[in-house]
Amino acid sequence: MKKKSSSSVSKKVIIVGATGNLGPHLVSAIDSEPRFQVSILCRDSSDCSKFPQHIPVHRVDNYDASDTNLVEILTGQDVIISAIATNAVLQQKAIINAAVKAGVKHFVPSEYGHDTRNERAAPLLPPCFFTHKKQIVEYLQSKEAEGLKWTPFVTGPFFETQAVLLKDYGDHHWSTTTLSTVALAVKNAISAPAEIVNKYLFVESFNVSQNKILSSVESLTEAKWDVRYHDAGEQRQLASEKLSRRDYSGLTTLMGYVTCVGGYGGDYMQYEESANVLLSLPRESLDSALKKMVK
Repeated sequence: MKKKSSSSVSKKVIIVGATGNLGPHLVSAIDSEPRFQVSILCRDSSDCSKFPQHIPVHRVDNYDASDTNLVEILTGQDVIISAIATNAVLQQKAIINAAVKAGVKHFVPSEYGHDTRNERAAPLLPPCFFTHKKQIVEYLQSKEAEGLKWTPFVTGPFFETQAVLLKDYGDHHWSTTTLSTVALAVKNAISAPAEIVNKYLFVESFNVSQNKILSSVESLTEAKWDVRYHDAGEQRQLASEKLSRRDYSGLTTLMGYVTCVGGYGGDYMQYEESANVLLSLPRESLDSALKKMVK
């Protein structure tokens, strides 16, 4: 009888935060791969009833509430994929602690989005968007000696959440990734050899500009859009003032600013190596992706 190759050995994968924007895509991608046995970890207050019945759901009161319960749930798991909400990213510390105790081998943190290492962008936004995410990666680094591997993904903003907001940086390019491609990247990464662990992976579906997106949308809709140009610095100042008053309506403007203005990490492929080929990600059509959104 032939011995199974390591690539054919089944892995147990548990997904945290499966009910958010990215979570269902992760569940679908991992569940589609026969090598993986997927399960879900969610809070009692979350609605996990929409997932297929064959996928086990483990519930806890809070991710940071009962370490003993978490350890019991995570024992036997090979990989934890976290898509926990942005405002709860620090709760991953308790999950990481439980993962180490349970002998989990690999942790994918809820890092998806901007390059959170950028020191110019971090002060502009609440800590959960940059600082806390970076702290989680640093915490994972501190657990390497205990056998826990980690892989964070920099994806740019999810393409499906993009809005055409033109400022005076309409021609500046940035990276963005579709939700399905983010999920595929994660699935392929946890199947990949050792070179993908303990480092950031940078992926993208498109490298675009606001003007490029606008041109494509106008072509698809066969209509000229009414566009108003704003001074980027002025908009940033107004949004920052709102944030200082705990008015979070300016967050979208600030996220757009750090994405579209040079020097804030939005165009990260200028200084980092793309993992698209390593992760066997497909080439995507901007027009096709926009066509789905326009419909």
